[in-house]
Order: sequence, then C-alpha cells, then structure tokens
Amino acid sequence: MHPSLLDVKTIRAELGLSQSALAALAGVSMRAIQSYEQGWRQPSEMVERQLLLLLVAHRNGDQLARARCWEAKECPPGVRDHCIAYLTRQGHLCWFLTGTMCQVGKLQRWDQKLQMCLACSFMQSMLEPPDGVVGMDSANLRIGTG
Repeated sequence: MHPSLLDVKTIRAELGLSQSALAALAGVSMRAIQSYEQGWRQPSEMVERQLLLLLVAHRNGDQLARARCWEAKECPPGVRDHCIAYLTRQGHLCWFLTGTMCQVGKLQRWDQKLQMCLACSFMQSMLEPPDGVVGMDSANLRIGTG
C-alpha cells in the first residue's frame, strides 16, 4: 500500500468530528481512524476518497455542483468528450471519479491520481477554506509524497 498523502487527524479536526463520527462516515472502525491518525496504518484508497469528499463538501457547501473542471482547466472538446467528469456533468468530482482525462490521460492507480489532483489548481480551489473560515490548505493535506 502507498503512503497516504492525507493527514486524517487534521481533516477530522476541520470537520469538527469525533473519531467515531468520522469512522461512521468513512465506513471504517474507530480503531482504524485512530490507527491512521497515529501513523500505524495507512487509509485505503476508498477511505482517502471518502475523506476528500467530506472535506470538499464541507468547504464548498451548496456551491459544489456549480464547479466545472473542464471550464477551469480549459479542456479542448477532443479531451473532454472522453472524460467521465464532463460526460456526467460532475466537474466538482473530477478528482473522485475514475476515468477522467486530466493532463496525462487516464491514470490507472489512485495514488498517482491523488498526487496529480492535489497539485491541480482546480482541486486546490475546491480545497480552499471559505472566506472567514480558518482551515488547512491543500499543502497541509500532504504528509508524504509516495
């Protein structure tokens, strides 16, 4: 398993959740959350996706569905017409969906996609805390680089 790029404890603190509440939302045990936070275990790909989804939803609220990655990244028609985010009109979930056509084409492994997405200006904008809210920025999500 790859080293996680996400700081579970920091994400949980920003969401204002207990370990048991985050465990319930992520579909894992409270012991798993404790283990991720202590660095004893790495979150699975599914858990990483769930954590990012919760964080993006928390930071963007009702504005979430209005975000269109293909517009922000100025994807040409030949690329976006083969991209699942565009085809399903889920631009706010491009980082979550398998089959997006970002920069280098479709990536087969989640750890590669996550690393690319966390460096992406669109994803960074999705991870920006709302005005007046103190929170970690996308650079503080990283706890390792692979």
